[in-house]
Amino acid sequence: MSTTEDATTISLVPKAEQSPTTISHSASPAMAFSLPTHGEGLDPAAITGKSVPDARKHTDMGWLGHDFTYCSLSEEKAASELERLAAPKVLCNGTVHAVSFQPHPEKHSQDRYVATEWDLKDRHSAGDETVDYTFATLPSKIEASLTGIPAAQLSDVDVISSMLRDNISALDESITQGILELFPSPEFLEKLSDDDIRAIVNDQSTSVAENADVVGPNNMKVTRGMRGTTVLVVLISPDGGIWTASLGDSQAVLAQKQDKMSWSTTVLSANHNASDPSEIARLKNEHPGEEADVVAKDLLLGFMAVTRAIGDHVLKLPSIYTARVFALTIPRMRRPEHNSQLIVERSRTPPYLSGVPEVGYVKLEKAAKACLLMCSDGLMDLYGGEDWIEKKVDMVEMFNGWVDLVGENLDKRDLQDNLALLLLRRGLRGPTVVKGQSQWTDEEALDWMSSLLTLEYKDKWMDDTTVVVEVL
Repeated sequence: MSTTEDATTISLVPKAEQSPTTISHSASPAMAFSLPTHGEGLDPAAITGKSVPDARKHTDMGWLGHDFTYCSLSEEKAASELERLAAPKVLCNGTVHAVSFQPHPEKHSQDRYVATEWDLKDRHSAGDETVDYTFATLPSKIEASLTGIPAAQLSDVDVISSMLRDNISALDESITQGILELFPSPEFLEKLSDDDIRAIVNDQSTSVAENADVVGPNNMKVTRGMRGTTVLVVLISPDGGIWTASLGDSQAVLAQKQDKMSWSTTVLSANHNASDPSEIARLKNEHPGEEADVVAKDLLLGFMAVTRAIGDHVLKLPSIYTARVFALTIPRMRRPEHNSQLIVERSRTPPYLSGVPEVGYVKLEKAAKACLLMCSDGLMDLYGGEDWIEKKVDMVEMFNGWVDLVGENLDKRDLQDNLALLLLRRGLRGPTVVKGQSQWTDEEALDWMSSLLTLEYKDKWMDDTTVVVEVL
């Protein structure tokens, strides 16, 4: 993930069969033990059951010149710790399996997902600021729009596609309008002093009773524009129609199987990043004369990987908003100062980051077993390793591996595993799509999983990872 808040919203809308139900997920609970930062005390034996010399190991995590410590776990302890941290859930009458994972003891996951069942048969009308706003707002807006569509049009591909596109785009536009209500134009900004701007954007108040800052309405409008989130929405109709709206680099994959045949893989989502040829072509076409800067080193304007997202208005509004409004807002932008300066220097014809999703449609094959796999980009980091980060991994090969793993378990008569946890657990055991390298041994894979679960470091060492699997 590379939007400002490193956050992903996954919205899942399963088939409507019963009365409306809404299930939401928030951050995973804190770890039961506290990992130290660079030498603080830790009792590894309390976690591993081993003596201290056997429990603690060293690793550079692939970062040359670094030395980190972690706790070596047994298979049983690793499985138990993963299940506690990932908080696996089974939702929607057992059809939806979900996990959301961030192992750092003091950093919560900024991923969000929602699984919702809507019964439309009888209706005739009716540092997480951006991701939380999207999470709280978008599902209800989509539901309201669906209830306003005549029953005869609920299977119309173009009608539903337009509805999804319009709702997601409108959500991003509402963030833009919130900022423009305060600062209508660059000319308006030029007439204000820095103190004038600070007084407008930093309207927080302090509650004496709670001794905490209370965010003001102006501050919330601006910080929503400073942060960002990707979006993935999947809408499934009772007749087997599947619409996918994607904005950013979260992924949706459909797995299907006819009797006695192998599982097939269909990629439903787009991959909106600055290494994608179609996105690069779009950006260069929209910004003639800026070909050298608009995409540099597989990054938008040289610093952001994704090319579409909600929020991140540093790449949507004229650069004076970055230089003056965002720079003077508390809390401040969460990026190095030199990156903000790069934006100011290179942003000549915004917007560069698009808030318009790509919407696709497929129909389930008749009489096929099927399931839907959805994830934030953290899962791809785990399965692809450095080769994924360096854009050397065949995504279809990676997705085929996911489908084979889930399909193998779906073929069992008695399904025991949480399918989302199954995918996460396999990813934590090391990259599966690494070119030119032999497969890791079981001991090496467990060691890598142990390091990801228990690394002793002050900052996040891996991306937030959310996985949702729906059995159709």
